Formats: sequence, structure tokens, C-alpha cells
Amino acid sequence: MDNDDNFNSENEQQDIDNEFAMQGDDDDDNAPAFIQADDDGVVEVQVDEDDVPMDDDNDDDNDNVVDSAAPAAPDASKLRLAAHSGPVFCVASHYSPDTHTLSIVSGGGDDKAFLHCINASNETTSSSHFLEHAHTDSVSSVAMNVDYVDENKIPRMIAVGAYDGAVCVYDYDSQTHLHTYEGPTDVEWLAFHPKGGSVLLVGSAADYTVWMFHLMLKQCLQVFVGHTAAVTCGCFSSDGKWALSASSDGSLRVWAPRTGNAKHVIRFNNVTNDEEAAGLTCMSVNGGADGQLVIVGAEDGQAHVCHVKTGKVVASLRHYQVPTNMPMSSNDDDDDDEVDLPMSVEAVSFCPSVVNPNWVATGGCDGVLKIWDLTNGQCRQICNIADAAAVVTNDAAAATQQPLSPMNTTGGITRLQWHPTLPLVFTSCTNGSIYIWDARNGRLVHTMAGSDDVINDMNICFVDEGRKAIVSTACDDNLVRVHDVDVMAVMEASVEMRVHEVDVMAAKKANVAL
Repeated sequence: MDNDDNFNSENEQQDIDNEFAMQGDDDDDNAPAFIQADDDGVVEVQVDEDDVPMDDDNDDDNDNVVDSAAPAAPDASKLRLAAHSGPVFCVASHYSPDTHTLSIVSGGGDDKAFLHCINASNETTSSSHFLEHAHTDSVSSVAMNVDYVDENKIPRMIAVGAYDGAVCVYDYDSQTHLHTYEGPTDVEWLAFHPKGGSVLLVGSAADYTVWMFHLMLKQCLQVFVGHTAAVTCGCFSSDGKWALSASSDGSLRVWAPRTGNAKHVIRFNNVTNDEEAAGLTCMSVNGGADGQLVIVGAEDGQAHVCHVKTGKVVASLRHYQVPTNMPMSSNDDDDDDEVDLPMSVEAVSFCPSVVNPNWVATGGCDGVLKIWDLTNGQCRQICNIADAAAVVTNDAAAATQQPLSPMNTTGGITRLQWHPTLPLVFTSCTNGSIYIWDARNGRLVHTMAGSDDVINDMNICFVDEGRKAIVSTACDDNLVRVHDVDVMAVMEASVEMRVHEVDVMAAKKANVAL
């Protein structure tokens, strides 16, 4: 086995070896609560069910609180966290079943990051803790290692990255600032190693590099150099053996962590421009029966599925199709004649293997979610907000339907996430709403309105064995929103909608026969 192909540490680097250990062989209260930080960065809020803080007569004290009369559609969020004074760009969340505590880390355009702690059992006690490092530019990415750590060996940590290039690490339990790492010119994304959670991967848009830090040793282990444009996304492979990165230069790279060499450099054809590679925008791993597939979305409307170990392109999926009646741009130099098409694929994710290891989802600027079957490379469902005839109301148990309002008919997809054991896909959109789709039939089964502003990021905790979903979103209106979804009621509503459709079709056939 070549040293370039796997990351094996010497005895004196036992902590690192644990991180990259080889696996196998070589191969109902609908009233929202507002949380607003004080000057010290901490606030405790007790929410009275009959006195939600929306109607304060003193406007000067409510700069970060949403006006209750704003959106045309009701805001379905359970909580609105108003600690930020600028747009919120990123969120990460974790739910502790032992303490019934929901923890959310958020970062935004106010150059700040917060840890929000919410008592999920009653949703009446919450706090927002300012994470103390004084960033000089927007906080662009946040991450937690809580899901990966053995608490007897590795502490639970929070990582915060900003466009000023600083990567700050905090103790999850005490919010103590542990260390600030420097090196990248800016930070576009962060990702913890899935085996132990003590190694952090950091991507830079400005200097085209990827950095790897060991948080216990407080050392930079590796700098991966080779991209020629912004590194837009990345992570470790699901088995922890490889570091992956994708870039605006159009390449997907699989790196050997020990040597820093690229095992694979994978490039893709641009369907709109043969001379220039389409930039890559998003990534997901752990696909296929062996968990070795990676998918990347591209600016030209394609998504590409590759095998991490072999570097082979398994499939290229055409998410966006240019309309046949689209007028061609003129051949002169007048840029006003060019049509700006919503082509880019902005979100991708593999279906959990327990549901179907051959399914994958893509979401684009066009607002369309597509479900693909990798056994034949065909699109099996097209989920389009504009084409949906009805949605389930926020009370999913009622299984009632209402026409789509105008605010729900537009908006590109910014994030998507699968339910871990059910064929449901959650999408967040630029129109401020969240949608839940049944991947089996492409039906829109539930919608959650938020604000009219863009949802920049979404993270979901599934609790009570997946029966409940707690959805956290980062919004352009300076708020972190928390939505609460009864997943089983949504599934029941989907079944009822299908029964209703069958009855309607049968009635139509009977009328035709008459």
C-alpha cells in the first residue's frame, strides 16, 4: 500500500492516527420567541405564551425584532433568534436527547458568531452567547464536531471561519475560546473529520488553497495546493481516508492527507462553453452502496457523480435544460442582449442507503428539485414549486390543502437535506420558505413560510427516531429561525393526498364513461 494513498501516522502521532484510522482494507405554541443578545453577548429570555414580545411600543429597543405585520403569509417558525445585526450566512445545529437542548451556531455579515441554546422540551428558555473573537469581516462558515467525538478522548468543539481568514475554535460546553488558526486568506467553508472530530478541513476562495489543522495539537498538518480558482466546497470522504475539494476552476480533487498530493484531479465538460470549465458550487459524499460516491453541482446546470477511490465519473446529470424557445444572444459585444439563465446547481445530496442507495437529489437556481436514479442516470421525479397544485398547511395533521400564494411560487433552492430513514427531502429557498417533498412521487407535502428574504443556510436535527424534525435556518433578514415539523403527520398527509388524487382520477374516468 502506497504512503501517498493513505494517511498512516507514526507512533508519536497517535492522536492523528486515530483520526485517519483505516476502515477495512485498501481499498403547540405557534407564537415565536425572539432572542436578542445584550452588550455582554448573553441573554436569557422567558417567553410567556400569552405575551410574545412582538408588540413593544418602544421602537428604539426593537431594532433586531421582526415587525409582526410584515409578511403576507404567516411566519411558521417556532423561534426567531435576533442576536445578529446583519444578514445571517451560516448555521450548524445539534440536539441533545439527554438534556432536550437544541444548540445552534450561527455566523453572519455583522462579523459575529453566536451559540444559541434552546430548551426544546418547552421552547420557553433560550440563550444566545457571543463567541468572543473580534472578526474584521463576515463570518462565512460554522461547524461542530459533537456528532463525531468520543468525549473521553476529544473535547466537543465549535469552529468558526470568516472572510478575514481567521479560524477560531471554541469549547462547545463552556464557549471558551481555545485557539485561532491563521493561514488561509479567507474562509469559504469548514468540515470536521468524521472519525474523531479533532481534524478540521478549511477551504479558501481567495488563495485557492485547502488547509488541514489538528485541533488537539494546534498544528497545521497540510496545505493542499493545486486549484486555480476559488475553492467553493469540500469535506472528508465518509471513511475519513481522503480530503475532497471542488473549485470554480471546474475541478474536483481527491487529496492524500499524509502527502498533500492529489490522488485524482477530475474535470468535467461544460455543456455551455467548450473552452471554459464550469465552476463547481456544492458537494455531497457517502453515496452508493459502498459510501464511496461523491456528487458535485456545477454552474452550467449539471451535476456529476464520481467514485472517490477510482476517480471514475459514474454519471453526469443534466439538471437544467435551456428552453428550446430561448432567443440566442447576439454576436456583437452588447452584453444587454445576453440572457441570464438560472442554470447553476446549488444543492446536492445522496439519499440515505436505508431508503434507496441509488437515489440522489439536485436543487438549482431555477427552484426545481430533481430526484435521480443512478442505476440508469435518469430523472425519476421533477419537483417544481411553480407547478405544484396545492400544499399542506402548517398544521400537517389536518391534511388540508390551500392554493399556492404568489410568495411561494418563486425562489431558487439554496440547501437540501434528506430525512435519514424516510423518502422525504427538505429544501430551503431564496423566497424564505422551506418545502418538504415526497421523493417517491415528487409531491409537495408540506410548506413552512418564513420571511420574504433569502434563506442562506439550513441545518436539520431529526429527533425521536426521526418522528420530529427541528429545522434551523440562516436568513437575510438578520434572523435565525427554528421550525418544528411533525414528520409522521407529514407522511400521513402525503398518503391522504395520494388517496384523494386516486379518488379524483377515478371520478373523472367514471364521468368520461358516462
